[in-house]
Amino acid sequence: MQEGLKFRSTTFFETSLHKGAHLLYGETASDQEISETALAWSAKGASYAYDQAIRVANTPVVVADVPYIDRAVWDPKRYRQILRVDPYLYPFFSREAAGRGTEFQRFHGVFSSVLETELKASGLSECPKDFDAYLQFVDHSIRRRVANGAVGLKIASAYVRKINFSAATYAEAKSVYEALAVGKQVQTKQLEDFIIFRLANYAVEASLPVQIHVGMGHPEPGMLIANSAPFELEEFLNTRSLNRLKVTLLHGGYPYSSQLASLAQTYGNVYIDFSWMPYLHHFYLRQKLSEWLEILPANKLLFGSDTGSPEYHVAAAYYARDTLNHVLHDGCDRGVWTAKQVEWLGTRILFENTAEIYGFDLTRGVDGR
Repeated sequence: MQEGLKFRSTTFFETSLHKGAHLLYGETASDQEISETALAWSAKGASYAYDQAIRVANTPVVVADVPYIDRAVWDPKRYRQILRVDPYLYPFFSREAAGRGTEFQRFHGVFSSVLETELKASGLSECPKDFDAYLQFVDHSIRRRVANGAVGLKIASAYVRKINFSAATYAEAKSVYEALAVGKQVQTKQLEDFIIFRLANYAVEASLPVQIHVGMGHPEPGMLIANSAPFELEEFLNTRSLNRLKVTLLHGGYPYSSQLASLAQTYGNVYIDFSWMPYLHHFYLRQKLSEWLEILPANKLLFGSDTGSPEYHVAAAYYARDTLNHVLHDGCDRGVWTAKQVEWLGTRILFENTAEIYGFDLTRGVDGR
């Protein structure tokens, strides 16, 4: 662990942590003072530090893909939930280890835990043996969670499988489900894909956007990166019944960022969210924003942070604004955009595009700006 920390000390991830900590706890604060303040804030409640972070970052709404949000602790106007649909794709999962490292196991562990919780909430101790009963459970669970405040759906299955979602028939999915229900070992892709398409069509009906993880995941022990290549989604995106589904491809798709731009340009319902790039890929993000902005319509790019700590949230907001300012200023100097267009693009990317996709009130930031 110490060797890992030492070698990672030169990454922009580390630079972002220091920047975020100083912006949040005080520009001149020492490491000791930062630690003491962080501990004091943690004693004030689970949301206190993040409440301070969104104030400093001037973030009007935080969209989080956590399984559950305690509404007694987290302000429902500020913190909105994205609902991962992955737990519903893997009934009867054996939890057997596969591949190198622990990423596959960790994600399946989370998926299984959420599925168990949802089954209990529906009065079930386990997945029904009957496929139709399972589908009824899934539909009821998803609709209940949306009614409780979820503002979109998310597919994070790139961590455990290839994202080449293909249309499957009810009969094919039923056959797989019934085999799993009696303990048989069978290929499960047709079942998973059937449920993906079923929930995507529900999202169209309910006017809910769908996020999809594409590109690189966490560091060692990581995912199979080829599983998350954006072009694997083309069959899914070419489905006519889904042509009104708002699909947001996450994290700028690194290292497939140019492929993401081609998909967003080709499909009118596809958008790019560059969350986690502002605090991981400083120089690369400048390059890609320049590329994306010159080819894509003004409504296609969304700022995001995707952070698990308030320090990184503040850093992401800071570096996103700094990077966007650099790119737009350079483009203005080169005659790509007028000064008026530069101002408009900044507003679209940092605020309005996200607000429109998720249906948020267009009230400006936390302090009214």
